[in-house]
Amino acid sequence: MFTGLIQAIGEVQSVQKISGEQRCKINLKDLVSHKLEIGESIAINGACHTLESLNGNIGLFFSSGETLDKTNLAHLKPKELVNLELSLTPNTRMGGHFVSGHIDGLARLLSIQNFSQSYLLHFELNQKLSKYLIEKGSIALNGISLTIAQKEKNSHVFSVAVIPHTWENTNLKNSKIGTLLNCEVDLLAKYVENFTQLNIIQPDLNY
Repeated sequence: MFTGLIQAIGEVQSVQKISGEQRCKINLKDLVSHKLEIGESIAINGACHTLESLNGNIGLFFSSGETLDKTNLAHLKPKELVNLELSLTPNTRMGGHFVSGHIDGLARLLSIQNFSQSYLLHFELNQKLSKYLIEKGSIALNGISLTIAQKEKNSHVFSVAVIPHTWENTNLKNSKIGTLLNCEVDLLAKYVENFTQLNIIQPDLNY
């Protein structure tokens, strides 16, 4: 479990394709000061991965075919920058929102508006996922906890406002029109949908 508050920007060192799967080496930079242990979880652009090995600052990670199908990690290249976050601990400050690290799909960047120091980014999401979006609700893009500023009616287009700190300390600033970002919709919205479809939420008339 994560919060969507990015702790470091890592640089991809190498990418090795293996029969539809992938291993990559990433410079974890400031994260190594947290005394990382082999086997712990680290979110890479919001996708939960297991640290397989660590050589100095360089971490090795494996991505399954399922992960590559659902995320933008299939397109990683050396020198590309990725957002990194360690998993929650009992004493972690709970900023952001609950982020599972399980990517639902990809959001395509449509436009960027610059308002002096802040930014408004417009994205398009497929119909299956856009139903979970509400204005002022939460969404994770490339692992970043963001608030939905607007959602266009009868459309799959939504926007998020980005403050200067987030822009400068994540890989959002490297995004271009057409860039695909990993998207995880609000976990609570999916639970509510599941409960209602199963008719679990029913009034208790036996009293």
